[in-house]
Amino acid sequence: MPKFFVCLSLLFLCLLPPAFAQNPEDRESEKNPYLKNNSSESLDLLQRYYQRQKSRPDQVSRSGGESATDPGRLFSTAVLAMEGPIDPRTYIVGPSDVLTITIGGLSTFSHAGPVTPEGLLVIPSVGEVPVAGNTLDAVKKSVREAVRRKYNTGDIGVHLYSMRTFRVTVVGAVATPGTYTVSPVDRVDRVVALADFDAEAKALKRRADTEKAPEFFQIEEKPPTPISLRNIKVYRASGDTLNVDLVRYYAAGETGRNPYLRDGDVVFVPAENLAGNSVSIYGGVRQPGVFEFHEGDSLSTLLRLAQGPTALAELDSVEVVRFLSSGRQAKILFVDLQPGQNGHTPDMPLQRNDRIFIREDREKRKERMIYVYGAVARPGEYAILYERTMLSEIIERAGGFKPEASMAEARLIRKYNSPDELRKNPDYVRLLEARLMDLKPSDREYFDYEVALRRGFVAVDFVKLFQQREKSADLEVLENDEIFVPTLHQTVNVTGQVINPGYVTYLGGVDYRYYLEKAGGFSKEADRQKVRIIKRDTNAWLKPGETVLEPGDQIFVSRLVRRPASAYFNAFRDAIQTTASIATVYLLYRQVTK
Repeated sequence: MPKFFVCLSLLFLCLLPPAFAQNPEDRESEKNPYLKNNSSESLDLLQRYYQRQKSRPDQVSRSGGESATDPGRLFSTAVLAMEGPIDPRTYIVGPSDVLTITIGGLSTFSHAGPVTPEGLLVIPSVGEVPVAGNTLDAVKKSVREAVRRKYNTGDIGVHLYSMRTFRVTVVGAVATPGTYTVSPVDRVDRVVALADFDAEAKALKRRADTEKAPEFFQIEEKPPTPISLRNIKVYRASGDTLNVDLVRYYAAGETGRNPYLRDGDVVFVPAENLAGNSVSIYGGVRQPGVFEFHEGDSLSTLLRLAQGPTALAELDSVEVVRFLSSGRQAKILFVDLQPGQNGHTPDMPLQRNDRIFIREDREKRKERMIYVYGAVARPGEYAILYERTMLSEIIERAGGFKPEASMAEARLIRKYNSPDELRKNPDYVRLLEARLMDLKPSDREYFDYEVALRRGFVAVDFVKLFQQREKSADLEVLENDEIFVPTLHQTVNVTGQVINPGYVTYLGGVDYRYYLEKAGGFSKEADRQKVRIIKRDTNAWLKPGETVLEPGDQIFVSRLVRRPASAYFNAFRDAIQTTASIATVYLLYRQVTK
């Protein structure tokens, strides 16, 4: 009985999965993350994407009726991103491409098969047809000829059912050089992006992994090297070498600068070299900048890279600054890039380190605006012409004045935009303008006040121009001018030494005393001899008998100045001393002249 249980236990252990039969120490051990994995599959980033299943040869329909097996299930493939239908005249057929051949007639023949690694298409009851390396158009023709020799009737259809995948090699300054799986509809830019994809992120990850590693595994991480996108080379298995310019492809959509990949291509991506190997363009282009030089570059090429000229560009005098190899300026060339009478645009080859400058006429097509606000019918922004635009024209376009507009107080404000930022500081302007003036202290103080109050008002009389219709008062408006038309308030403002200062409703035909009475009369500190009227339009200070009160005027009552008795005594003393001095001088003069 014990022997039976021992045998049963041994049998149970044998039937356990291998993982349970391992040594516990072996189960807990992990793979060393610092040992390099030499498997080339880790570099094949698209292998799963392009994975497809192949059928066995005996599953392909032979002849006589429709295929019992759907070719779509026999040769399934992942969906490939395509730019559009392929062109049979340019598509090159290669091993693993799947072609379908159908023959119509009384007895329908259908066959789907891959191109063999030897480059042959095997068609049952027809034979082998060499197809690899030929265009799809040529393959269709040769397959039809081969089938026609066997079947004399019926329509023959030859179609590409699914595309192959193949490997190309990327070398050079990319972050991850190696071999990548692509398809015939992939261009060079795709494999370059895969090989240099997220180089900085990979560097950060390597840096993080290195910090976890033992000290002897830690190495200094270098920033990723910028790769060249304009001087990529593709070495073909046929021996041809293609020059690839991805910047030109991205900027202008020139597909010839970004060709489709082929079996066995080797893509060489050099490091970017701008020092001594660049061309640049500035000024009137949409995307100015510095570009790596590419053999064959011309002015038209650089304009396409810069997204073309702007609407303000002056193409009749494009400036080309050409340097010698030593870096010294050699000469300046002027080129006219305006299209000729035959529609042909001139061009000029470029050399390394050429600098292109395209001037812009900003004043010619500049949006010149003026702003009108206040008591007009339609306030807002108005465009002014490049030619002469008058003030009266702008007011007419604004719908004229409202009934409550105060034309006597209307102002035309002009803003002078200087590139010198210091001119916006009143102290700087005062010092700049007064540094050579021989002014008295009182005059200099008054000048400082005037500079501080400077507003940029233009001397224009709105009343004379719009009410009295004097055309001589009209003037030209400029860009960024502002026209302000205030509302006329039917009040007179009484300020200063009155009991109740403030606005009093205007009443025609009365003098200033009426408004003083409405304001409560004089206060105890009022100087009744110094009442002044400040005009609304000129800000002039006038005596009551010198003007007639109008709406918007201001009445100001000055304060009575009270001096101490000592001030009068000192003034009297000074007067006596001055009189005595004059008398003394007179007496001396009389004595001398006797």
